[in-house]
Amino acid sequence: MNDMIDTLAGTELPALRIAETERGRISFREAGSGPTLVLLHGMNGSSKSWVYQLRAFSTVYRVIAWDAPGYGKSDPVAPDADAYAAQVESLLNFLKVDRAAVVAHSMGGVVAERFCARHPGRASSLVLSGTHWGNAAPPEAPLAAKYERRLQELEMLSAKEYGEARAQKMMPASSSREAFDQIAQIASEATRAGLLGAGQMVEKADNRPFLPSLKLPVLIITGDSDTVVAPERSQAMLDFLSDARSVSIPGVGHAAYVEAPEKFNRIVEQFLRDRAT
Repeated sequence: MNDMIDTLAGTELPALRIAETERGRISFREAGSGPTLVLLHGMNGSSKSWVYQLRAFSTVYRVIAWDAPGYGKSDPVAPDADAYAAQVESLLNFLKVDRAAVVAHSMGGVVAERFCARHPGRASSLVLSGTHWGNAAPPEAPLAAKYERRLQELEMLSAKEYGEARAQKMMPASSSREAFDQIAQIASEATRAGLLGAGQMVEKADNRPFLPSLKLPVLIITGDSDTVVAPERSQAMLDFLSDARSVSIPGVGHAAYVEAPEKFNRIVEQFLRDRAT
């Protein structure tokens, strides 16, 4: 089933499609042909977040950008990293993809790490952008205050105001207006179900026991002005990974894939060409 075709940043996005799986509906966008590249967005994002990557990489790859549980038209699932990872597997199975390179940002990185650990062999390589291993809160801990504030803002502010508030948190003042507006527009479409589930999942996730099992090339990308996920927090994962390196992009915050898409894409492209198997 196809949805309306959206336009973002002056670019027509691939039509939103629906995968009907045994674990529920998953919405996604797809472009191009060739080896498969899967894109997993962050907590303020959606499949729309990857407009520049869908356009750039679809000349060489079959690019698939999902909407995480509770985002877009995707059904919510239990707020657990294993449940989110299982949805990635469900989407790949629906699309008959045996193996794919994975690029994941922030919340999506927590999901990707668990997916690669739980389903070895399904990923050929992994790019982790502005992410970490999870917040490792105990099971009985309440939702973190920062996620509670987001839910309160979602209820109290207009969609436009909420989106702009999130963009301001993610990006330095030096960011372009185009990048700011793009992030704000996508964040304005957030739902309570998506944010609550993602917040609970990230808060309880702890991928440190799983990272050493990732026997695939990993690239960690950080923005040196990221105040949402400090670069040092992302780079700390290097101690747990057997085949990994990190790259910092100067002058960008928590949305390198939008703030500096040409640099971001060039780094990813080089990594996939050199390291993917």
